[in-house]
Amino acid sequence: MTSQAKISLVSAALLASLGLASGSALAVQQGDILVRAGVANVSPTGESDELTSIAAGAKVEADDATSLGINFTYMATDNIGVELLAAWPFSHDINGMGSISGLGKVAETDQLPPTVTVQWHFMPSNNIRPFVGAGVNYTTFFNTQTTGALTGVGLDLDSSWGLAAEAGVDIDINSDWFVSGQVWYMDIDTDATIGNGIGTYSVSIDPWAYMIGIGTKF
Repeated sequence: MTSQAKISLVSAALLASLGLASGSALAVQQGDILVRAGVANVSPTGESDELTSIAAGAKVEADDATSLGINFTYMATDNIGVELLAAWPFSHDINGMGSISGLGKVAETDQLPPTVTVQWHFMPSNNIRPFVGAGVNYTTFFNTQTTGALTGVGLDLDSSWGLAAEAGVDIDINSDWFVSGQVWYMDIDTDATIGNGIGTYSVSIDPWAYMIGIGTKF
């Protein structure tokens, strides 16, 4: 599914939820803590440099992954929030591209992308509350191993620091609960060191991340 299609799906789900929203606004204000949990999807858009030590035109890319997402927002003022995005680990297949596309899956890895953003909440007292944010992402990779044609070849992925941007909306169901939809773009780049003397190559992951869930405030 393309990034545009996923954004449309999030929008459609949120619009459908408007029929559930009551006239009683939950509203948010300074000092509140918002907690959201739901289904999160990470959709990489990038690919590796050319793996010249393997073959001319050889590249790899990571596929989509879905997991449980959760985030926490502390409202520093009525309009400004600070959010921590967390999740259950995402598991990605890494597939051959270009001249090695016929090899299919050549590796797999798990990753966690904790992200801190500063948000601006446009209408904190309404029962429909859009917001935008920007911040920093840290991604760590683990349980990385090669498969298929590269079985037995060592593979290590460095951790990544990068910028992140987000947009989202919370829509009240009642005075205690709301549904939420969020979209992030994350700058994630890692150096992949392939064993047996093959070399180290830069891999741009740069995913869109999406989450649809439910939330409350404390």
